[in-house]
Amino acid sequence: MMGGTHALTGALAGVALGAAAGGGLVELVWCGLVGAGAGLLPDLDHPEATATRSQGPASRAVSRGVRALSSAAWRVTRTPRDDGGYRDGAGAHRHLTHTAPACAAMGVLAGLGALHSWGAAVVLWLLVSLGLRGLGQCLTGRDRAALSSWLTVSLGALLITGVVAGVAPPHPVLLGAVVAVGAWVHVLGDWLTSQGVPLAWPMRVRGKRWWMHRSPLPFRAGNVWQERAVRWACAVGVPALTAWAIIG
Repeated sequence: MMGGTHALTGALAGVALGAAAGGGLVELVWCGLVGAGAGLLPDLDHPEATATRSQGPASRAVSRGVRALSSAAWRVTRTPRDDGGYRDGAGAHRHLTHTAPACAAMGVLAGLGALHSWGAAVVLWLLVSLGLRGLGQCLTGRDRAALSSWLTVSLGALLITGVVAGVAPPHPVLLGAVVAVGAWVHVLGDWLTSQGVPLAWPMRVRGKRWWMHRSPLPFRAGNVWQERAVRWACAVGVPALTAWAIIG
């Protein structure tokens, strides 16, 4: 799936968790935005992904480390039947970061970072800014351009972070859960596509640890009707669920 769709599915998952936790409007907003940002994190294993480009040289350096770690995990855990990594042949893209253990680890790291108020603010700012960038890809014209500007997005994320920190500071457990679920929703979104994802890793499937699972009716990632349907469903679902959680 494309970045905008991943961000929307992550936003829906985040709002759902916020609603399940009994959060108010502020909690639902930050859960949705953090979920949108987390929905882009697994693609840190791609050099041109939104997450990789989000913070310039810093996020690109993180991406290089993530790709190296993914390749190392692929080499160490592969079986004789795992012949070649997806696309790059090195197990970098759509490998380690697209597994359940990796999504759980992202959530744990985010939760640990949020144990201190300053750490929570940094984690919140990074994920909200990433979420805004991802959601901006669903827009057109000037709105899309505004959410493509590093300065505009960063200042907007800083304002949101300040409001959240002052009104309803994120609980580390809820923040970690939103990140883990948002990243996992990304993985499930890629499972819908023809490229597939290693859902069962590190378990073996037909002799392979990096077996690429695909949905029974996969589609090609991009601007096809199936992906547009997922995007529109989430675009309607996020405000509808938010309104239901507040009114109900």
